Amino acid sequence: MVNVILIEDQRDVREGLAVLINGSPGFRCVASSRTMEEAFGAIDAQPPDVVLTDIGLPGMSGIEGIRILKERYPNLPVVALTVYDDDEDIFDALCAGACGYLLKNVPPARLLESLQEVVAGGAPMSPEIARRVVNLFREFKTPERASHSLTQQEAQLL
Repeated sequence: MVNVILIEDQRDVREGLAVLINGSPGFRCVASSRTMEEAFGAIDAQPPDVVLTDIGLPGMSGIEGIRILKERYPNLPVVALTVYDDDEDIFDALCAGACGYLLKNVPPARLLESLQEVVAGGAPMSPEIARRVVNLFREFKTPERASHSLTQQEAQLL
């Protein structure tokens, strides 16, 4: 049984996701919250196997919430489920500790597979997001040679 805590501010989306999760064998939505602040109490009361969160939330953003969740629960997988597909949000969510990044247009069956995947140690991403992440890494170049003003003794110590 994969126990999920859902964080989504749009009521219709939150309720639809809860129905999908609860109506699927092997899954249970143990709590759903409108804000990250509400979710902290639910997570403390009943730690789930995975947190599925939007990043555009009222109050504390989902990205800041992911950062706090990873500080409090380092082994708790968190998956971002959002409409935001810009490089900055993707990068910020993954750097904050998200284990996966899915767009809200993900088919229901793929969403459920992704929840199982992340619980098993994977890092699910929507295909569009995976391509953007790959492109970000291609663009990121480390300098061939770092120039630091080290004394001879500092260099020897290193």
